[in-house]
Amino acid sequence: MEYQAETAPPNPWPDYVAFITTGSALPAGAIAFRALLRERRRKLPLYGLFWTALTTLARRDICARCPYYGEYCSTLFGKITALMWPRSDKPLARQGFYWDLVLLPVIFIYPVPEIWRGSKRLFAAYLATWALFLSAMYGLACRRCPLEACPVPR
Repeated sequence: MEYQAETAPPNPWPDYVAFITTGSALPAGAIAFRALLRERRRKLPLYGLFWTALTTLARRDICARCPYYGEYCSTLFGKITALMWPRSDKPLARQGFYWDLVLLPVIFIYPVPEIWRGSKRLFAAYLATWALFLSAMYGLACRRCPLEACPVPR
């Protein structure tokens, strides 16, 4: 089923939401990357693989099927996905969201030992950046989301 601009529901997210939610995730990723680079470099390839799966494969199963494909949405993935994947004819399904629900906690937990070992202040900053990201996602994005397929409660 191909979504047409005329039949897609109105976009519930102002453009700034995508920048706030995505921007709030970047410091946590930078802290984790720095800690893994300093404390345990051999874990970096797997960490990179988790991020690659979240930013590419998960987007194929969520964003490419979304009625807001190619628009600013809850994150910048709405725009970025249009550069990576063509719009999918498959319907948006709850199973696609499991990518995010599995990968985000893995991405959060995987570098924790190295961040903790490196600096307790950096660990506190890491927790704070994740709290900021989750608050921004839920407060600005998830609460506005009309997608029935998403398992996150609103």
